Formats: sequence, C-alpha cells, structure tokens
Amino acid sequence: MIVTQLKGGLGNQMFQYAFGRQLAVLRNTELFLDTSNLSKGAVYGKLELALGIFNITVPVADHDVLNKFESIRKSSFKSRLQHVLPSMFPYHIVNQGISTFDKKFLSAPEDSLLIGYWQSEKYFETIQNNIRRDFTFKPLANEADIAISNKISSCNSVSMHFRRGDYISNPEALKYHGTCSAEYYQSALKHIKEKVNEVQVFIFSDDIEWVKQNIPFGTDKVTFIENHNGAESYIDMQLMSLCKHNIIANSSFSWWGAWLNNNPDKLVVAPQKWFTDSKIDTSDLIPQGWKRI
Repeated sequence: MIVTQLKGGLGNQMFQYAFGRQLAVLRNTELFLDTSNLSKGAVYGKLELALGIFNITVPVADHDVLNKFESIRKSSFKSRLQHVLPSMFPYHIVNQGISTFDKKFLSAPEDSLLIGYWQSEKYFETIQNNIRRDFTFKPLANEADIAISNKISSCNSVSMHFRRGDYISNPEALKYHGTCSAEYYQSALKHIKEKVNEVQVFIFSDDIEWVKQNIPFGTDKVTFIENHNGAESYIDMQLMSLCKHNIIANSSFSWWGAWLNNNPDKLVVAPQKWFTDSKIDTSDLIPQGWKRI
C-alpha cells in the first residue's frame, strides 16, 4: 500500500494525491489518503478533505493503517536507520524535506507513508492521463456558471488569478508567500497579447472587490468571476481550466487550473518569484513551456 498525507488546501492536496497515485501505479498497490493532519487543522486555519469535488474513490487510511508507521514516527533513530537499511523495516516514511524534484522518491518502496508537498509534475509525469481523468470536474449545474463557461469557450479567453485571502490576512502567510504585483499581471497580459489577438480576460480571486478597485485594465475586455465561496470555491479552478490561456498567481490553486487546461496551444504565464525567500528553489515547480515573469 501507499499512503499519502494530505495537508493544505485543494491545490496542495491535488499534488499529494498525484504523487501517491504515481507510486501506487509503480508498485501495483492500493492508495490510501491520510487525513489525520487535516483534522488537526493547519498552519493557516482548519482545512478539510477537498478532493471530494472529483470522482475519486480512494479509501481514507484508518487507525490500523496509520498505526503501522507509528514506531518510525516516534523514533528519530529508526527514522534515520530506515534510509540506510530499508530491508529491516516492513513500513517506511518518505519525508520530502526539499522543494525541488528528486527522482529518488520515485523509488520509494511499497508500504510507504508519503509526507511532503510534491509540487512538480515530474512526480506524476508518466501517468498524466490518469491524473487528468481523476481530476475531472463534475458538470456545472448553475445557469450563471454554464453561461460563463460558454462565454469562455467562444473567445480567446485568458484567466487571471489573484490570490489574496490568507496570504494577506495571516501575517505568517504573507511573510512566507507574498503576493504578485500589479506589474507582474500587466507584463503577463502583455506577453499573451503579443501572441494572441482580441483576448478577453476573466478575473478570478478570493478578493474580487480589491482587484476591481486596485488593478487597472484600461480598454481590455474583462469579466469578473464572482460568488464562488466556501464549498463552491473550486468552481473558479474549473472555469480557469476551460480558458484558452492562463495567468496564474503564486498559488497551487491556479497552477492546477492552468495544468488542467487541455488547449494544446495554451500560453501559461507564472510568476518568477513564488515565495518571498528567493533561496527556495522552485525550478521544478513550473512545467516546461510555461513562461515565468
């Protein structure tokens, strides 16, 4: 079995699921979701299992499953020793500990508990079609959302995502993540307009009123996507994925919106600075073919 620990919001959980799915396929074994960290809350507030928006049927690891890894969890000596003499241990904890892709993790043995963020498509690149199928959204039901999706499909649509929320309200989050500047969005849109004619921009944000009041769009055709809060927040990701091109924030939420965009000619722009600490290596975070500004 492979057990992947879930932590963070929807975008983070999607990365964690994707790597767990990759290892489960490689080891020809079953995947379990460890939600124990979610039930305890998270750094920026209590978070819950978010993957239920997809048609995914993966069992949640119960106490009996998680208990198999407890002896390693409780002993730093065993934790170090398992890496040196893995054959001595029937169960293993695989802790990422770094931000860059490391192919050694793809060699993790069966019966492993995965702890990390795994934010690179390289951790699931051989099963990308499986992941796209797993992350198929349920059909839109609201008439307003259906109308927006039709509008997105009928033009040279560009999604533009502004992540604020806890990045602004939580001082620790702001210090760690920061936010993308207005200059970034202007440069990103200019890059796309140099290659695509008559674009229409669709604005997504967890603080849409701030965007309206603080970001100038001039004569560009702009549609603000509103009213997707709480349990319906994922609809923003769903609509982003339908746009022909994407400008993302330093957010795994819009990263997945762009990645799930199936337009073979899509242009995706991502911020060069993903975290406030420039020493954090994010070279494997952005897929080849996406433009960093």
